[in-house]
Amino acid sequence: MAALPPSGGGTMVSLPSRLPSTGSEAGGAANSSAVAAAAAALDPESLLDSLGDFSAGSRYAATNLTVAGKGDAGGEAAAEAKKEEHDFDPIEFLNQHYHTEQQLVTALPSLRSAISSRLDRLDENLSTTLRHQAALAPTLARDVVDARRAALQLASRIKQVQERAQQSEAAVLEITRDMKRLDFAKRHLQRTITALKRLHMLLHAAEQLRTAAQVTPQQPVPHYQSAAHLVDATRLLLGHFEGYMQSVPKMRQVRDAVGVIKGQLWEGIVTLFRELGNEEQRMKDEMRQAAGEGGMEGGGMESGESNHQLPVQPPSSMVQKTLADACLVVEALGPKSMEQFIADFIKDHLEEYEELYNPSPAALAKKKGGGDKSFKKSESSLSATGGDATLKPGSIDTVENRFAWYRSKLRYLQLQFAHVFPPQWNVHYRLTAKFLEMTARHLKFVLKKNYNKNKVRIPPFNAGGGSASGSTAGVSMASAAASKFGSMSVSTHGNKSSHGSGPDGENLSEGEKAVTALLKALQKTILFEKEMSAWLTRDFGTKFADPAAQTSGETSKENEEADGGDNDLEFDEHGRAVAAKSAEGIKIKYERRKRAGGFKAAAPVQATGGPVPPLSGIASATFDEHMSPYVALEERSMDEQLHAAAADSTVDNRGERPVFVSSTNLFIYQKNSITRCTALTREKTFFLLQRAFQKKLRGYAGILEKKLPPPLSQAMAKMALAAGVGHASSTQAAQQVYRIPPGEEVTICHVIDTCEYCADTVEALEDLIRDKIGDKYKDKIDMSEEQGAFQDVTAKSIRVLVSGLENRLDAPLKEISRTNWATFDMVGEESSYVRTIHLTVHPFVVQVRELIPSSYFRSFCDKFALLFAATYYRTLVGLKRISEAGTQQLLLDVYSIKTLLLKLPVLEAEKKTALGSGSTRHVNPANLSGGSTIAPAMYTKQVNREFRKLEVMLKLVGSPKEMLVDMFRAQWDCSMDTASMASDFTTVMTLKGIPRTEHAAMLESLGVEAAEASAAAGADSTIQALQDRGSDVAAKVNADLNVMRQRVDDFRRAFR
Repeated sequence: MAALPPSGGGTMVSLPSRLPSTGSEAGGAANSSAVAAAAAALDPESLLDSLGDFSAGSRYAATNLTVAGKGDAGGEAAAEAKKEEHDFDPIEFLNQHYHTEQQLVTALPSLRSAISSRLDRLDENLSTTLRHQAALAPTLARDVVDARRAALQLASRIKQVQERAQQSEAAVLEITRDMKRLDFAKRHLQRTITALKRLHMLLHAAEQLRTAAQVTPQQPVPHYQSAAHLVDATRLLLGHFEGYMQSVPKMRQVRDAVGVIKGQLWEGIVTLFRELGNEEQRMKDEMRQAAGEGGMEGGGMESGESNHQLPVQPPSSMVQKTLADACLVVEALGPKSMEQFIADFIKDHLEEYEELYNPSPAALAKKKGGGDKSFKKSESSLSATGGDATLKPGSIDTVENRFAWYRSKLRYLQLQFAHVFPPQWNVHYRLTAKFLEMTARHLKFVLKKNYNKNKVRIPPFNAGGGSASGSTAGVSMASAAASKFGSMSVSTHGNKSSHGSGPDGENLSEGEKAVTALLKALQKTILFEKEMSAWLTRDFGTKFADPAAQTSGETSKENEEADGGDNDLEFDEHGRAVAAKSAEGIKIKYERRKRAGGFKAAAPVQATGGPVPPLSGIASATFDEHMSPYVALEERSMDEQLHAAAADSTVDNRGERPVFVSSTNLFIYQKNSITRCTALTREKTFFLLQRAFQKKLRGYAGILEKKLPPPLSQAMAKMALAAGVGHASSTQAAQQVYRIPPGEEVTICHVIDTCEYCADTVEALEDLIRDKIGDKYKDKIDMSEEQGAFQDVTAKSIRVLVSGLENRLDAPLKEISRTNWATFDMVGEESSYVRTIHLTVHPFVVQVRELIPSSYFRSFCDKFALLFAATYYRTLVGLKRISEAGTQQLLLDVYSIKTLLLKLPVLEAEKKTALGSGSTRHVNPANLSGGSTIAPAMYTKQVNREFRKLEVMLKLVGSPKEMLVDMFRAQWDCSMDTASMASDFTTVMTLKGIPRTEHAAMLESLGVEAAEASAAAGADSTIQALQDRGSDVAAKVNADLNVMRQRVDDFRRAFR
């Protein structure tokens, strides 16, 4: 576009040339913009409005971009670029609204007029605004002055308020100063009065305490009841003056005076209890003088047994009241003094026991010297009893003497100190616990010295030494010692039992005698702990912390479960346990209540406060570390059973399946052994016994394995494999060939049944042991290895059955090899070898089915069918040549054998043969004709797949030569590698009698190189077939395992 000439003195605007729009590129958008521009050009006001809107938008965008880009160099650059985009371009604006010069020239006058009018209006608006602002200026100035004046007045008022608040605070402080002074005076006065009152009470209480503790002819014994309250009161009052002890000497004097009085009370109480304790020793000395030494020796009385015969009379009620008040004084002296008094009382009353029964050399040397005085002993006490030669503290046999001594001591203390001690002291419980701890220490020394591995040895079982009677007697004595009342014996060999065999030890070795003494001592210790627990609960209301491990009433719930739920015991004066519901037990209970009712000191049972630790195990747990001879004795007895089991083939037909009697006897013995052991201990000894069970169970699995026929020698096995009668496996176990003598398959089936019974029972036995053993050993109980041992014997037994049956088919398979099939020309009925196979397999399989579980019978059928099919195939492949008639005959034989194998899982014997023969042989009714008559689908599929290869091979051998290649491709499994396929095709050609010179050409027509056929000619094709069957066998095993798990669960419930 050319430049416009100046008009009316205006400025000339140069417009750039515009490119014309062409066709589709301009479009409707160009037309619409042109129309809008034309409309704007015609209306100058619209043009100015659009120009104003564009300018306002540009200023707004530029302002925002400037604010957003502050503080960021990159942002400032972007804002600058955006600002340039929004700058006003007049040339672009004019080109947008005026497309031609003529339009612009035409619109200039109207546009100039519109701009002029707008400028006039703007000037007028500015003038009006300025005049209005000038009129408002004085008013605004006045308002500002008024606001400043109001702010000054507000600040002045705030300052006045603050000054008045300070004046009010000063006035309040002045008013309350005197009140605070009066409050402080009142408080100090109250404290002074309280302190004076307490001081007066303290001095008065101290004086009363001195009077109560004073011993005069009118008051030979301090007034302990008053003294107990006063001791407690003085202790509390002195506590208030504890802060003045360092600064006020008079307070220290009062404290020391009260301490002296307390010491006098303590000495008097100790003297009082000591004099009462010496009464027992004086009566003993009088009894010795009256009876004389001859009576003591002739009667053979032990020190513990003689004590209960003393004519002990309970002290008067006044004496008992005085002793009870004295205990209140001890309790008021403080917890430390109370604990010291109880400890000294217990120590001194058990000092005689320590001197008499401590087996250590230091204690024996101390007996020769003198001892300190105590609550109960005189200086001549030790000399009168220390030389008793019948005590034998170093022997385990004297454990009953220890308990007899303590029973006598308890009877004396219960009479002399009945209701003397406060119930919360638990003196009798603590005395008993201390006695058991001392006994445990003594027994630990004796056991460590006399019952170590070097001192006590159990001779191992000697199969040819004739030591069975000694072992039986030893275990019988051990069983009698571990029984409930010590007079019962437990069977040691299932059907053998001994009732007190060899009670005098005539047939026992030294080790067996030591074990018998050990078990008797342990049993007596456990019964003594039960007796003491029942006595404390009954007479003193003692509550034990663990009710499951201690008595509830008079019995222990835990031991009640272990002993069969009849553990309500009563104990006579000698500690002998009898059934509480028996006539003798009722008599003992009646006499005890009568004696308690005859004494005035008897009172109802009082609660002793909180629960206390149980007595069970304090002394008896000491034996647990020294029970290895007992475990060895049990182990030797099981060795004797295993030796008898090796030669014993007696079968128990009473159960669901026939098993060897030796297996049931072994588990019965182990269960009885568990009962015996848990009656004594459930910790380390029980764990060692469980280890012995594991060892003997593995040994029994080995004995069952030895009942299987031995494998053939290596030379005979190779001959059998060469004849096609062996396993075609790479493992050594599978290569072993077994020959089963006639009738011996029954023994093998009994081995399978016994192994299954043992595996199931071992799992139940493991659960039983885990339920009864201590928590420390629960996680260590694992008998899966023993289960695996029996399962391994079961697997081997099935292999033996399979191999033995296959070995019996050696003759018919050899008959196939001896037959000249190349000249066979007449097809008739099934061959004679087929009938022989039927007559051999049918009775064998029927008998096996009747004797072993269905899951194992399925496994036997699977293994035999697969193995025999492979052997049959190798036998046929080993033939030189087969005629067409021979192939037809062999196809008929193959069909007959396949039919036999398909019926193998459901073969049945005649009912009259199984049930009417009068035989004692076990027959499972579920395995007769009432069972399923349809073979499992998986088994049928496997047999059909194996025999399909035989049938196809024989059909190919009988097919015409010219059609052989096509039929081989159509019927043979061509999914295998080319080498195997070439080997199979070469075998077919060989059996068909095709000359070797034509083999290469026919292999080439099949598409296989002749070299591959030569390389694969000697390969064993059975390995590939066995690998193909792996998935099917796994599925069958999973199904069998589900059935076995259900049977195991049922058996475990029945066993429990």
